[in-house]
Amino acid sequence: MSKRYDYALISGGFDPVHIGHLAMIKDAKKIADNVIVLLNSDKWLVRKKGKPFMVEAQRAQILEEFESVSEVIIQQNDDDDSSNNGIIGFHKLHMDKTICYCNGGDRSQENKIREAQTCKNLGIDLKFGIGGIHKLESSSNLTKNHLSETEYRPWGSFHIIAKGKGYQIKEMNIKSGKKQSLQRHKNRSEYWQVIDGSGMVYLEDSKFKLEKNDNIFIPQGDLHRLENIGKNLLTIVEIQIGEKISEDDIERLEDDFGRV
Repeated sequence: MSKRYDYALISGGFDPVHIGHLAMIKDAKKIADNVIVLLNSDKWLVRKKGKPFMVEAQRAQILEEFESVSEVIIQQNDDDDSSNNGIIGFHKLHMDKTICYCNGGDRSQENKIREAQTCKNLGIDLKFGIGGIHKLESSSNLTKNHLSETEYRPWGSFHIIAKGKGYQIKEMNIKSGKKQSLQRHKNRSEYWQVIDGSGMVYLEDSKFKLEKNDNIFIPQGDLHRLENIGKNLLTIVEIQIGEKISEDDIERLEDDFGRV
């Protein structure tokens, strides 16, 4: 029987959250009572790729919505581009507990993991292959996989990429000049990542223009609307998070196609 831990630590940027991250979190929960996400800061993402798609507070908010995640800790002291300080800080508060540090995707060689020696010094077990042995899906690869047939709407189409308890990921394609209904959801929040095209998001009393690689978080219950303001197709990856994920969870207040 495999060892079960009090805490499983997972670290990363999660920018944005994608299928590989979800698989890793679910697998970590299988071996530990609590899954702790050590979330890299915005400064870390700036050093890694120039700028974050999504600021740390929003990334933390999304991760906290997942049932399998017990706590999200934003690592403000990750200037050495590792999670060593986050691991040390967490261990100080839980020295009497069993802890493992999870590695997924292609992180399979101990000598290439910057946190390996710190974990050894603290008696924290290293776990590999969490979430699968293959390289994690990137946000640019999300749209290559379909779990459902394409469904068509007056504004365009969508299909489901991944789903599970408490979440669903879909790709939406909005035609040029079309807009979705002004709507809100009782049981879920949403995160939108623009893959291609130009859009205008109306969120409560504000509006935001989004281009390729931009993103926005839609809080549960907030009024929102999406419009394609470009000449080409607007492609969005939407991550839905909530207790009840259903196409019926929609209240329309305005609609160009008479669906109110």
